[in-house]
Amino acid sequence: MVRIAVTGATGVLGQEAVAALVGAGHEVTGVTRRDRGIPIIEGRGARAVVADVFDADDLARTFRAHDVVINTLAHVPVDMTAMRPLAWREDDKLHLEASAAIAQAAARAGVRRLIQESTVFLYPDNGSEWIGEDEPLAVRDRAFRPRVREMRAAVDFATEGRSAVILRLGQLFGRDPQTTHTLQATRDRKAVLLGKPENYITLLHHRDAGRAFVSALRAGSGFYNVGGEPITRERWAKDLGREAKAKGPAKFIPEITQAIVGTRLEVQRRSLRVSSVRFMSETGWRPTIGPSTPGWSRM
Repeated sequence: MVRIAVTGATGVLGQEAVAALVGAGHEVTGVTRRDRGIPIIEGRGARAVVADVFDADDLARTFRAHDVVINTLAHVPVDMTAMRPLAWREDDKLHLEASAAIAQAAARAGVRRLIQESTVFLYPDNGSEWIGEDEPLAVRDRAFRPRVREMRAAVDFATEGRSAVILRLGQLFGRDPQTTHTLQATRDRKAVLLGKPENYITLLHHRDAGRAFVSALRAGSGFYNVGGEPITRERWAKDLGREAKAKGPAKFIPEITQAIVGTRLEVQRRSLRVSSVRFMSETGWRPTIGPSTPGWSRM
C-alpha cells in the first residue's frame, strides 16, 4: 500500500485517478480547494483535505507522510469560448503557479515520487508518422509557457533520489463537459470538429486515464505518452455520431473558420499519431475503452 495525495481530485480526471488508486488498495488523500469538494472525494473512497494549491507551505503540510503526489489540476474552457484568451486564465495559473508550488511542496515534505499530468497536444503536427516521446515539442508560442513551466518543475523535483513521471495524455473523452458538448452538437447537426478528416487523433477515456496513474507508480522517471490506438478524425466523427445516436457523423468546422481559431485551439487541428508503446511496455497498462466501445459516454 502506497500513501498518495492527489491534487485536482474533484475534476473528472482527478476523480477517476482517486477511484482507481483506492480500488488498487492504496491510501489516498484527495486535495480540494473548497469545502464543497469534500463529499465528491469521500464519495470516491478517499480522505479529503482542503488546501490552497498556490501555497507551498500549506501543501507541504498536506503532503507530509505521503509517498507519492499526483497532480491532475486543470481548468480547460468548453467549446469555442476557448478562443478567448481570458478564458484560459485559470488554467494557465494552475499550470504556471500551482504546479510549481506542488512540486516544491512535495520535495519539502519528503515525498519520493511526483506524477504530473501533461498532454500530447504539445507535439507538432506529424501527419501520418508516429510520434514517440523523443519527438521535439512545438511549444515556442508563449501560450505554452505554463505547460513548459509545469514540466520544468517536475523535472527539477527528480533530484536527490526522487523520481518524476510526466504522463502526456491523449485527448480525453468520456463524461467530461467538452465531450458532452461535442455529443450534443453532433445531435444538433452543428459543426464541432477541428482538423482534417484524414488527420490522426489519439484518444484516452477518463477511466483508462485513471488506471494509468496507478500504473505510473511502477514507471521510472521520465516522459510517457498515454493513449489508445490513434484513429483518423473521420473515424472519430463516425464514432461520435454513433454514440450521440445522431443522424450522421459529427461535422467538421469549415476550413475558413478553423484558420482563425488561434493558438489555443490550433493544437486540436494537428495530426497526432502518438505511440504509447513505452508506457505499455514498462508498466503493463493497456487501454480498455475505445471510441467504438458502446456507451462510452456513460462510463
